[in-house]
Amino acid sequence: MSSHILFEPADLSPFGPMTLLKSIAELRYGIFSNLERAQRILSNDSVQMWVRPILAKQHSEKHPETPINTHAGKDAIFLNAATPAWMYPSALTKLKESDTAAVVIDGQIVAARPGTEIKFAPDFHQKLDALPKIECDSEICNKQPNWIWDYLDFIAPAMEFDTNLWKSDNNILTKLPADLYTLTDRNIFIHNTAQIGKFVHLDASNGPIVIDQDCKISPFSSIVGPVYLGKRSSLKPSTSIRQTVVGNVCNLGGEVKGSIIHPYSNKSHDGFLGDSILGSWINLGAGTSTSNMKNNYQQIRVSWDGNNYESGRQFLGSIIGDHVKTAIGVRLNTGTLIGAFCNVFQADFPPRAIPSFSWGNGTHELEKAIQTAELMMKRRALTLSEAQIQLIKDLAEDHARFIRF
Repeated sequence: MSSHILFEPADLSPFGPMTLLKSIAELRYGIFSNLERAQRILSNDSVQMWVRPILAKQHSEKHPETPINTHAGKDAIFLNAATPAWMYPSALTKLKESDTAAVVIDGQIVAARPGTEIKFAPDFHQKLDALPKIECDSEICNKQPNWIWDYLDFIAPAMEFDTNLWKSDNNILTKLPADLYTLTDRNIFIHNTAQIGKFVHLDASNGPIVIDQDCKISPFSSIVGPVYLGKRSSLKPSTSIRQTVVGNVCNLGGEVKGSIIHPYSNKSHDGFLGDSILGSWINLGAGTSTSNMKNNYQQIRVSWDGNNYESGRQFLGSIIGDHVKTAIGVRLNTGTLIGAFCNVFQADFPPRAIPSFSWGNGTHELEKAIQTAELMMKRRALTLSEAQIQLIKDLAEDHARFIRF
């Protein structure tokens, strides 16, 4: 049995703030995280993870069935966890051309076979970089995501790929309710435990719509695919959502377009969320809205960790880290990046780069941040473990170890 190791890139800062408390393999832009997707694709093989040492203990708790940072045998194959897993088979096919080599896309290693035992160490990327390189043909390997906002472009292909995997594992309604207003019925998949209200409109002509177990869709809502609604998530009355991935146990209202929302986050009220990525345990206050396009129609520049970057995108809303809260009426400018454990309540437009543990224009006290996280998680019958609490304290002290090996 082959061993496949999902490894994180050496520098995670281009994917901040979403990867401060998560492995990049845990990010969602379809029905499954990339770890879950890889486990299904490589079902007959062993899937392991090599993550930043600061995350190892917490990840061992969250993924007890997955070896974390264990030594690699001589037959082990390394796979870039930032690369969508549906590209792995093509990269592995190219890898068969050589006994020891690395397959690259856009200059990034996506698959590598060192051909020798490697002990886990933070500098293992240097060993992979030293291998002979094989370019993966663009006809069989797609673009490699180099920035966190690149994953917005993967919503549609991820939904197309993941839907086929999801259908085989779930009980789906064989006949849609007669009072549903639908386009392209063959591309609509509703779990038989979901509750759909009256006068709901579903349009799957541009991509599949998947409504998972125990979802609740209130009356007069509109869903335009590709869209995934995770288990136990709900839409308030008259919600409009399109081209969006929603994780488990999220509550949504208002208008949501072209976004990724990780599990246990809420946008329950009116307001526009567009071309944005939200982490977990976020609560957007009533009337919170994101701008996703500049008035001059120029491409959007973002700021993070004291540096400015060209996103190359005309449409980009906000990238919001875990455990962020916004007050009522908050207006977020185009390309706003917000770190973890922030409370945003400025009367005017907040800054476009908000560091972790911000409280308005001040600092969020660590103990109060942990207390709020514990209270929010308690509402979902979950608790913070000691490893998670220590991770939060480490992040408050110094976030360098969270963005680089």
